[in-house]
Amino acid sequence: MKFVIIGASGHYHQALDAVSDGLNAQLSAIAPGSRGEDMTRLSERKKVKCYSDWREMLDAEKPDVAVVNPWFSDIAKISIECLKRGIHTYSEKPLAIEMDELQAVRAAYENSTASLGCMLNLNCCAWFRTVEKAIQDGEIGSVRVIHGQKSYRMGVRDEYYRTRALYGGTIPWIGIHAIDWVLHLGGKVKSVSAVHTTVENRGHGDMESAGSVLLSLENGVIGTCDIDYLRPIGSARHDDDRLRVTGTKGMIEAVDGIVTLENDEKKRVLPLEEGVNPFTRFINAIGTEEADRLAEAAFEDTRISLLARQAADEERTIRT
Repeated sequence: MKFVIIGASGHYHQALDAVSDGLNAQLSAIAPGSRGEDMTRLSERKKVKCYSDWREMLDAEKPDVAVVNPWFSDIAKISIECLKRGIHTYSEKPLAIEMDELQAVRAAYENSTASLGCMLNLNCCAWFRTVEKAIQDGEIGSVRVIHGQKSYRMGVRDEYYRTRALYGGTIPWIGIHAIDWVLHLGGKVKSVSAVHTTVENRGHGDMESAGSVLLSLENGVIGTCDIDYLRPIGSARHDDDRLRVTGTKGMIEAVDGIVTLENDEKKRVLPLEEGVNPFTRFINAIGTEEADRLAEAAFEDTRISLLARQAADEERTIRT
């Protein structure tokens, strides 16, 4: 299995980590996906050819898989080209930053023989898989309320974060992870409301510093997602991911990678399930029904994220 990397603005390391962990795949070349992306360090570190033009690279290398993570505004067009060429595409999230782009990606996917994956890695983590299994085992009864949190240090972000047309928004960029958790555990979304703000974004232009999403799901399930770039510089880690799910018989919560369960028995820490590398999961799924499921989940996560951004912009509730 031969793969290439297009761009260096996202989570391409997921593919490199998978190879380091034993995945039978080889990185053959890299190329920038957006203007100004510097691929020099990656090229020197991995000792592979760096093309100046990603289309030229696809022509010459004829890869089995393309890892796509340029500036977020360029994700859709590159993924579309890869899919049209029949190249399995592992895309940064969101799959697109505008709804018409998402529809174009969908059309390219449906007319391609290639599989489409997305870098939604957190549903592969040990803690999430532990939460998921406990719920499947009936430990908290019927799921009623799901709350996800994504908090990051802001730092000094690259220039494309400062312009909505290039960045896409904080809800689609980091909120999509928490939205993915809610959809994964709660089902189909009926309506979405949201708020976001650029206040205290430390000179980052259009970039929202914080936001909150409210999802109404089928069967009366409620999902909420809080996202921000306000994590203090002195915090122990760059990120703070949290998930709490309340059911009819109990509550399960993941904080700092530790999962606690409270139901008819006293509160206790659960042993963690084994995590998986998301790129490995994608590669192993190619050509199977699992690949179709992963692609459909990525499309829906992106769609709901874009609707949430729209709901926040327009200060209204949107039925899906």
